[in-house]
Amino acid sequence: MNTLNRFKACLVAATVVALPILSNGCSSVQDAQAAVCCTEFKAGGTVDAKISGNAEVLTAVQAVADFSGIASAAIDDITAACRGIATDLGSDKTMSDAAEANQDKQAKMNAWCKLAVDTLGSVKASANATLTLAIVPPQCALNVSAKANCTAKCSGSASCDFKANPPKCTGGKLEVACKGECKAKAGADLNCTGSCTAECKGSCTAMGGVKCAGKCDGTCMAAAGGSGSGVDAQGNCQGTCMGTCAVTAPGAMCSGSCSGSCTGSCMGSAMASVKCDGDCTGDVEPLKCEGGKLEGGCMASASCDANCDASVSAKAECTPASVTVQVTGSADANVLGKLKAALEANLPLIFQFKERLKAMTSVAATITGDVSAFGDIKAACIIDVGAAATAAVSDVGASVSATASVVGAVGGS
Repeated sequence: MNTLNRFKACLVAATVVALPILSNGCSSVQDAQAAVCCTEFKAGGTVDAKISGNAEVLTAVQAVADFSGIASAAIDDITAACRGIATDLGSDKTMSDAAEANQDKQAKMNAWCKLAVDTLGSVKASANATLTLAIVPPQCALNVSAKANCTAKCSGSASCDFKANPPKCTGGKLEVACKGECKAKAGADLNCTGSCTAECKGSCTAMGGVKCAGKCDGTCMAAAGGSGSGVDAQGNCQGTCMGTCAVTAPGAMCSGSCSGSCTGSCMGSAMASVKCDGDCTGDVEPLKCEGGKLEGGCMASASCDANCDASVSAKAECTPASVTVQVTGSADANVLGKLKAALEANLPLIFQFKERLKAMTSVAATITGDVSAFGDIKAACIIDVGAAATAAVSDVGASVSATASVVGAVGGS
C-alpha cells in the first residue's frame, strides 16, 4: 500500500470517529488510526511486538524488515558508486541528468550503472587503456550470537546449548573465542588473533620487535647491518618494528599478539581468550561464520531457522573490499590517472555488495515463501509486510545484475 493510500485510510478512520470524539476525547482518534494504519512495521527497523502474538510470525516479519532495509540500502549505495564512476569519467551531461531524473530507485540505479559501463568503455577505447585489477575481496561473516538470540525467541527456548549442539559453518570457517590451545584443522591454515607459538603471517604486535615488511605503528629500525630508520620511500617498514607491524615479512616469529595466519598453534589462557578458526582444546565460545552457512547451535523449527538465517544474512558483518587498479595505454598520464582514481574510489563498494548480495540471494526465497504466515499479524500491516517482502527480493535481484555489469566491464571476477 503506498503512502497516499495509507493516508486516505487513516483520514477515513478519523472522519468515521469524529462524532464520538466529542465525548470520548482525543484518545479515540489515536485508537481508530492505530486500528487501520500500520505503525508497527518499518523496513530496516525493529518490529513492534504488538504486530503479532505469535513468536514465529514475529520473527518472520522481522526477517522481512531486516532484509528489505539492507536490500533498499544496496540500491542506494550501488547507485552512488555507479554515479561516481560515470561522473568522474566525464559522462554526457544530458544522459547523466536523465539517469538522475528517474523517480523509481531501481530505474535510477540501472540507468547510472549502464552509463558508468558505457562511459568506462568509451574512455578505455579512446585511451587504448588496459586495466589490471588487484582485488582484496570483502570477508562477510554471520554473527553466531545474533542467530542464537533470534532462534531462541521464536522457538521459545531461553537459551541455546552450544556444547550439546555446537554450531557449524558449512562451506566456511567458524571463528571462536578459545581459552586454551587452538590448532589448525586438517588441511587448513589457522587464522589467529592472539599469541602464536610459531610464525605469524599478517600483523603482529610485539614490544620486543618483529621483522616487518609493511606499515609500522611504532618505531621502525633498520635490518641488521643497516643504519638509521628502516622506513622506505613508500613509508613502509623494511626492518624491525617495535610496536605493531601490519604485514610481517613474509612471515615472522611473533612473541606478542598475532592477527593473521599462524603456522603453529594459537594460545589462550583461563584469563584471556584468543580468536581462531581451528580446534580448541579449552572452553570455547563460537563467534562468527565466515564465508559459509551457519547451521545448528539451537533447536528450532525449519521456519524459525530459515527466517533467522534471512535476518542474520542481511546483517552480515563485511570487511571493506580493496581494489588497486593498474592502467596502461597510449593516452596521456592525466587521462590514465583519472581512470585509475575513478575506479579505485568506487569499485570497492561494488565488490563489497557483490559479496554481500551473494549471501542474501541464497535466502531470498524465505522472505516471500512465508507470506502465508502474514495472515496472523495485525490486519492493517498485512499488505505493507507483503509488499516489502516482494520489493526486497526484487531489489536484491536488480542489485546483483547491476554489480555484475560493472564488474564485467572492468574485467573483475
